[in-house]
Amino acid sequence: MEYMENKMNTLVRFLKKTGLISMDMIYRLYYMNIFGSRLYFRHKIESFRSCAFCRHLHYDSTIKKYVCSFGQYEACSSLVPCIIPDPTVMTGPSFIEEEEQIPWLFKSTCLNFEVLPSKEYYRNFLSFDINSSVIKLEALEGIMLGSCGGHIPCHICACVDKEVYAGCRYAAKAAELGKCGVIYDMLYGVFETPASEELSNVS
Repeated sequence: MEYMENKMNTLVRFLKKTGLISMDMIYRLYYMNIFGSRLYFRHKIESFRSCAFCRHLHYDSTIKKYVCSFGQYEACSSLVPCIIPDPTVMTGPSFIEEEEQIPWLFKSTCLNFEVLPSKEYYRNFLSFDINSSVIKLEALEGIMLGSCGGHIPCHICACVDKEVYAGCRYAAKAAELGKCGVIYDMLYGVFETPASEELSNVS
């Protein structure tokens, strides 16, 4: 793993100097080979389960939402909590906030859950829209690893619930450590639903 990281770091430095491809593409390449593989193995060891990494979740280009092939949940466009650019608006920078449903990352998995294999693990996060893919991957990195581009991902908590962000008592400690060790648990607490209501939005 260390050899692979050193090799990728060298490649990334070279690509940055040449300017042959965009920074978004460089990040995606770096993420998939370094952060992505590290996160996959961590999830495998911890038996992490999330609809975002289920082989039965797919993107429906007609309705522009992610759909569970078993119909366990209603279609939802949000994989992770974040604000993404609206590709349908071509006249200037326009951003849309994801709908107020529980993102797929935080939905309780059902009995049909099947984890994606390592080569397809980030299938749902990747698309031809590089910018959108990078935003989703960065949000995932921030939530799961506690840092995003070298910064604490406070913006993710703020976009989910401003009270959670304003009342966070871990900010000072996180600033010292350079990462937030509680972000996933905090967000899970915001999105968590009582067991009796877990599947209340089933179609």
